[in-house]
Amino acid sequence: MTHHAFTNIAKIDAALTRTPTHSYPVAFEPDEYQRRLTRCREQMSALGIELLYVTAPEGQCYLHGYEVSWYQAASTRHWIPATATVVHVDHDRLIFINGEDPVPCAAHDRRSVGAATFGADDELFERVVRMLQDEAWLRDGTVVGLEYWSYLPPPAVSHRLHAAFRTQGAEVVDGSDVLRLVRQTKSEAEIETLEHAARIGDIGMAAVAETFRPGMTHAQVYAEALYAMMQVGGEVPGIAQGVQPGWPASTHLLPSRRQISEGEPFAVDVAGVYKRYHANIDRTFIWGEPSAELIRMNNAAQQALEVLQQVACAGTPLRDVNKVLRNHYVETDIWHLHNYCGGYELGIAFAPDWVGEYEWSVADEAPDGLIEQNLVTNYENTFRNDDPSFEFVQIAFSRDTLVYGKTGARRLSAIPVELIVLGP
Repeated sequence: MTHHAFTNIAKIDAALTRTPTHSYPVAFEPDEYQRRLTRCREQMSALGIELLYVTAPEGQCYLHGYEVSWYQAASTRHWIPATATVVHVDHDRLIFINGEDPVPCAAHDRRSVGAATFGADDELFERVVRMLQDEAWLRDGTVVGLEYWSYLPPPAVSHRLHAAFRTQGAEVVDGSDVLRLVRQTKSEAEIETLEHAARIGDIGMAAVAETFRPGMTHAQVYAEALYAMMQVGGEVPGIAQGVQPGWPASTHLLPSRRQISEGEPFAVDVAGVYKRYHANIDRTFIWGEPSAELIRMNNAAQQALEVLQQVACAGTPLRDVNKVLRNHYVETDIWHLHNYCGGYELGIAFAPDWVGEYEWSVADEAPDGLIEQNLVTNYENTFRNDDPSFEFVQIAFSRDTLVYGKTGARRLSAIPVELIVLGP
């Protein structure tokens, strides 16, 4: 019998779960990608950057939909990570360099530069610079933005790229903020995609509730969730996240052979993924009778999400949101048990991460900024009571993905933010 917490999750149309290989579409319509390019160029202009050299997979996917599993991030020195997208502030098009040609994307100007795909080429970046000079996109004094906060390319390669531009008279600056700021607020098409990703995540969580039995390992629980999400058209998440136990005190353990016992509270943290957009969902489970303290902690965490939905309206100062949430946690006598309460931006992600640029902590009493319209973040409750009188550490871990608008924040998961009690 279906657990009551999962009675309202949506079913997914079979047509959205699979697509023939030769008709596999680019994720969005051309107009959406054109709008993104325009926003990128506007942000470049605001930051004084004339040419942006995009190397982060997330930024490239955002601009034209290119996605693969391997970007030579930490490979042999014989294979240079050279996939990049170049945007010029004065040109209404982009140049996509050294992608795998058979992989579809919305970039019309695709070019191979260098000796061979993945091949070592001592003059690779000098060739790239000459190509951009021939295109009249690069001149003496051009302000070039490189993404210093991207793990791609690694420093040994990044230094070569930097030197190639500097040698030709370019002024090289950190351009990481351009697409990180642009991607922070979402279009309607992106929000619809995140809504679908949340439906996928809900199905993964429901599979855990249906299949879990005491003695299962963290890896088995994660496998059940991942299999269920893949069955309805989900994708590989950016983080191999799974079970969060009370001990060890980490919410970032890899799926493993650790077993879960009867009566042991545990949380399951997943991301439903669709078109590389991630919707993060986390709930606390227990097999057996919960303690009064476990119920109390999770009720307070549930109420915090309700408070957040009411007060986090677009245009509200973040410090005001934090103050209301802290007051709630103090009034419910749970704040002294907190680890991290806050959130971070969600959207396109590739391994090894799904955390976006925008982040805030409720513990911060004087954060800058306002809640923006169409900002999308997760929100995390992380509470742990390790009083030795309990056989197991008592936890209240819950996360949901929220879209912020004029009247408040909207949760994307259909699963109540409550303790999920399982048993025979």
